[in-house]
Amino acid sequence: MMLQVMHSETIDGTSPICPETLTSAINNAIHRGVIVVAEIDNKIVGSIAGMETSDWWSSEKYLADLFFFVYKENRTSTIAVRLIKSFMEIGKKTNMKMKLGHVYSGDGDRKDKFYERLGFVKAGSLYTEA
Repeated sequence: MMLQVMHSETIDGTSPICPETLTSAINNAIHRGVIVVAEIDNKIVGSIAGMETSDWWSSEKYLADLFFFVYKENRTSTIAVRLIKSFMEIGKKTNMKMKLGHVYSGDGDRKDKFYERLGFVKAGSLYTEA
């Protein structure tokens, strides 16, 4: 349900959710990747998930996010920072650098500043056909 809410907040033109593809990706992250979940009073308020991967030209592995989302009512809290820092700890423990992104969500400048405050450096942009 959380990922459906995340998808509903994306910019126009985002591909529709395919339940089988979404479920497969989450299942793959559960068994082969990492999912960090934030809860308040036994209710999920945010999550980040990722997988080990490499650039197409390299065998060097890194930890990449699949999704990162915090419900609107919890975005003024420290949940987003704690989720990213937990994800970073996993990367450090596995000796992998991380690559995180935000696509299809709008508000790019604010999100760029968020990642930069956590020590990340912007490395490109994504363009999509209108």
